Amino acid sequence: MSLNKKIYSHFEINSGSDIKIDDFVLDLLKNTIKSDKRVAHSISVANLAYKIALGNNLNDPFYYYLAGLFHDIAKGIDKKEAVKLMNLHYKEYLDLPAFSYHQFLGEYLTKKLIGIEDNAILDAIKFHCTGKANMTSLDKIIYASDKIDPLRGYDSSDMINSMLENHEKGFLYVLDENHKFLINKTNDLNSVNNRLSRECFEYYLKK
Repeated sequence: MSLNKKIYSHFEINSGSDIKIDDFVLDLLKNTIKSDKRVAHSISVANLAYKIALGNNLNDPFYYYLAGLFHDIAKGIDKKEAVKLMNLHYKEYLDLPAFSYHQFLGEYLTKKLIGIEDNAILDAIKFHCTGKANMTSLDKIIYASDKIDPLRGYDSSDMINSMLENHEKGFLYVLDENHKFLINKTNDLNSVNNRLSRECFEYYLKK
């Protein structure tokens, strides 16, 4: 993994505790995401991913924090602009449901606005919503942290504890629960049937 040293100047990293972000990053998140609730969710996901990485003794836990912090950075883009950007930069994914566009554009904005070029971080952002086959530990933890963020308003403590204990087993637990949730919501069938999510569920759950 590689990361521009300038990125570190915007953060105060204290081992074992939440990472502090400076006003530049906070203002960037607020101005780009355009939702205080979504900004709070992004910070919460970042802190959870960081704790899971620490709990599993994974290398470079700060990378997990960054991927979590910026995973929803494209949520503030309106539908018309999102389609325009997808046509320019991610035409190969235009067949996917519109709800997934923010994950691809999140990669785009993270590179453009933050200057992060690390492919591991960018890939975790790029597929955090749908998942995909053959995911890395970083991919899995960002996917799971987004789904089990305590700010989502349901009791996700069992899944959080499972991720903290063993992120590989925890990911399968979260993935299976998410699959059940989506199957039970008729208006979210595209979440299951789109090709990336389907590949993810088939690869890991054999479903």
